[in-house]
Amino acid sequence: QHQWRGRVDRDEYGKLVGQWNPVKFDPDAWLDVAESAGMEYLVVTAKHHDGFCLFETKETSFNTVNSPYGKDFMAELAEACARRKFTLGFYYSCADWHHPNYPNQGRHHELDPQAGDDPDLEKYLVFLRAQVRELCTQYGDLGSFWWDMNVDEHVDPSINDMIRQLQPNAVINN
Repeated sequence: QHQWRGRVDRDEYGKLVGQWNPVKFDPDAWLDVAESAGMEYLVVTAKHHDGFCLFETKETSFNTVNSPYGKDFMAELAEACARRKFTLGFYYSCADWHHPNYPNQGRHHELDPQAGDDPDLEKYLVFLRAQVRELCTQYGDLGSFWWDMNVDEHVDPSINDMIRQLQPNAVINN
C-alpha cells in the first residue's frame, strides 16, 4: 500500500514494474510450507489496489508478463496446485489505482484524482468483468474468489453469477 499511504503518483509508482523479478519464486516450495503447516488451500493476490496483475491479462499491460520476470506468476502457481491437488483461490481488489476509468476520489484506499483519469464506473466494470473471466478460465479449478475494497459499494450480482457459472465450486466472499 506504499502508493496510497505515501501518495505516490501513478506514473512514478508504475516504474516499479521494472523491478518486479521474483527469480527465486518456487511454487512447489510454497506448497511444501503450506502443507507442512496443515493448510488445505491457498488464496493469492491476483490484483491488489495498485492494479498490478500477477497474471497474464489482455486487459492491461500492467502485469507480471510485462515485467523483467516475463512470466505468468499465477499460471506457475496454478499448475503446481493442480499437480499436487492443492486448492487455489484468488484475491481480487475492486479498487484499482492504475486504471484511468476507476473512479478514484481520495476515499479510503483510493488515490486522489490524477492527470489522465477518466472516471467511468461502467467502463471500469467492463474491464473488471473481463479480468474476472480471465481468472476464472485460465487457471483451472478455483476453490475461492475473494473480493476486497469495494470502496464505492457498487453491487452487480451478474459478476458473481459469472464466477459461479465458470467456477461452480468456488466460495465467493461478500
